Amino acid sequence: MKNFKSWCLKNLDVKLISLLLAVVLWLYVASGQNPIIESYIDVPLAPTNLREDLSVKEFPTEVSIGIKGPKEVISGISPEQIGGIIDFAGVKEPGTYRLKVEVTPPKRTELIRIIPPEVNVVVEKILTKTVEVVYDLIGMPEKGYSLANEPQLTPSSVNITGAESALAKVKQVVCSIDISGTKKDFRKKIKVKALDAAGNEVKEIKIDPDTVEVSITVTLGYPEKLLSVKPRITGKPAPGYYISQIIANPDKIKIYGDYSKINKLEWLETIPIDVNGITKTLTVKVPLNLEEGLNIAEGEASLIEVTIQVKENITQKRLEEVPVTPQGASPFIFYKIEPPVVDITIEGQSVFMEEMKEEEVKAFVELADSLQVEQKVKVQVDLPEGTSLIKVEPEEVTVSINK
Repeated sequence: MKNFKSWCLKNLDVKLISLLLAVVLWLYVASGQNPIIESYIDVPLAPTNLREDLSVKEFPTEVSIGIKGPKEVISGISPEQIGGIIDFAGVKEPGTYRLKVEVTPPKRTELIRIIPPEVNVVVEKILTKTVEVVYDLIGMPEKGYSLANEPQLTPSSVNITGAESALAKVKQVVCSIDISGTKKDFRKKIKVKALDAAGNEVKEIKIDPDTVEVSITVTLGYPEKLLSVKPRITGKPAPGYYISQIIANPDKIKIYGDYSKINKLEWLETIPIDVNGITKTLTVKVPLNLEEGLNIAEGEASLIEVTIQVKENITQKRLEEVPVTPQGASPFIFYKIEPPVVDITIEGQSVFMEEMKEEEVKAFVELADSLQVEQKVKVQVDLPEGTSLIKVEPEEVTVSINK
């Protein structure tokens, strides 16, 4: 032991220098194998400290960060190990905000940059509203069977909760009921979905409750329904004519068939009736336009007698400041007419009124040598064919004579 202690103390300065050189050499070699590098990584963003009654409408899903550290550490880092957050602690109301991105780098690394360091976010209110649940029937019951009445849903309405923009997308909450091959009553719970106008599910909202109890009653045979008949008209009457009345005989028909189809009908349509170019009453017998699965009840008419009445389209027109001219006047007498113009209202078939030129309407007074020096004379009007006079304003004018 004494010899070993002597050996350690002998040439101690030389031994310490050798040890220091060995450490320096090891660090040099190690740094060459594991150098300090920089790397940029796209990391996910998440909100924190957001109030329960608020929701983020617009929010970037990730940011890019620059980190520096040993190569072996940087190489082993995944985006999920880092992650960025946006602190909403200061946000109390809906609106648009610009908030700082916060990132904590992994151990033995240094954060050198965040791109972007701040982001714009839109915050909106979380709302709840109550909506009625509608049902959608899938398939058909067993042949010879049908639904006895409308499916019963319990509860009939649900609460939907979500951001204001998400609630605005919801067109309806639907319960899809599969009745394919059904021939007996059933009761079961079915999940409901919120759908937008295009029929796509709106998944950003919460439905409470998210299931309803559906009760179905099945009967042997088919239900009946008495519905009004509405003739379907295509085309237009001839120019200057319009449809004044449409009469269906009978005007109501009883039908029977599958409940899922018959329940949705509010009236019955005939096959299309073409009225293009008609100028007088048209009477035709046409069948109803029934989809497959619907039938006319026994004893009901199979054809509908449809009467379509048309009338001429009469319109009125007012012509202003039409000059009044004298007729039957002596060339040796001077006549003065006051007022010299009148307003005329006429009516007629629209086809004639559209083609008529205003100068075809002429106002005049009949004059004779026996007229007094000043006298009231009734205004008369010449009209084109297809028109008639409604009113002249004024009806009389004053004619002064200078012989």
